[in-house]
Amino acid sequence: MKPLWSLYWSVCQMRRGPEDMPHSAGLLALVLLLDMALGIGIQWLSEPVSAVAAVGIVLLALALDALVLWALVLFKQRELRYVQSLTTIYGVDFMIGLLALPLVVVSVAAGDTPWLVALVALQMLLVGWNLGVRGFVYHRTLDIGIFQASMLSLTLFLLHVFLAAKLFPELLAPAPAH
Repeated sequence: MKPLWSLYWSVCQMRRGPEDMPHSAGLLALVLLLDMALGIGIQWLSEPVSAVAAVGIVLLALALDALVLWALVLFKQRELRYVQSLTTIYGVDFMIGLLALPLVVVSVAAGDTPWLVALVALQMLLVGWNLGVRGFVYHRTLDIGIFQASMLSLTLFLLHVFLAAKLFPELLAPAPAH
C-alpha cells in the first residue's frame, strides 16, 4: 500500500502522471469510496448543511468528474486512459482532502477568530493545488496543452460550484446574525 501512497504523492507533486497509475477497476472503486467518505465528512463538518446536501454535493462532484472525463476521453479517442485517469483524480482529491481535514477541524473550532482568515486562505491554497494537479492529469490524459488543461480544471470546478448552488440553495442562505 505504501508504494501506492507514494505514487499518489508523486502525482500531487506533478512528478508522475496518470499513466503510471495501475489500471484497476478495484482500485478505482476503493479510491472512489475513500474520496466519497472523506468528502462527505468534510462537507458535514465544515458547513451546517443537511446530510442530504453533504452527500449530494460530493456525489455531484464525483459524477461530474466521471462524466466529463468520459466524454473527453471519448472525444480525444483515449478511452484506455479513463480508469487510470479517474483513479488518479479521485486519489489526488483524497490526498489533498486529507491535508485539508485538519484545517477544517481547526476552522470549525476557531469560530469567528482572527485566525479564521488564515485558515480559510490555507484551504483555498489547497483548492488551487488540487485544481493545478487536475489540470496536469487532464494534460497527460488528453494530450492537450497545460494551459488548456488548467482552464478545463478551473471550468469544471466553477461548473460544480454553479450546479451545487442551484441544486442546494440552502448553501447560499445568509448566516444568522450574532
